[in-house]
Amino acid sequence: METSTIISLDKIENRFIYVILAAKRALQLQRGARPRVDVGTKKSTVIAMTEALEKKVDFNTPQKVKGKRSNK
Repeated sequence: METSTIISLDKIENRFIYVILAAKRALQLQRGARPRVDVGTKKSTVIAMTEALEKKVDFNTPQKVKGKRSNK
């Protein structure tokens, strides 16, 4: 049985961050993390993509530091 996932691009603010977030979350799920959504499949990638779309997982980006860089 083939599982298809339709992604609505209007829900995604930045598709590159979405891909990274889903990939990291899929690894967590493969290592035993509990899913935060019930999608009716055991595929970690589908679960991770759904969690990211439904904003069940967070992605923190480092803040840019303003000012001069020091070369130590």
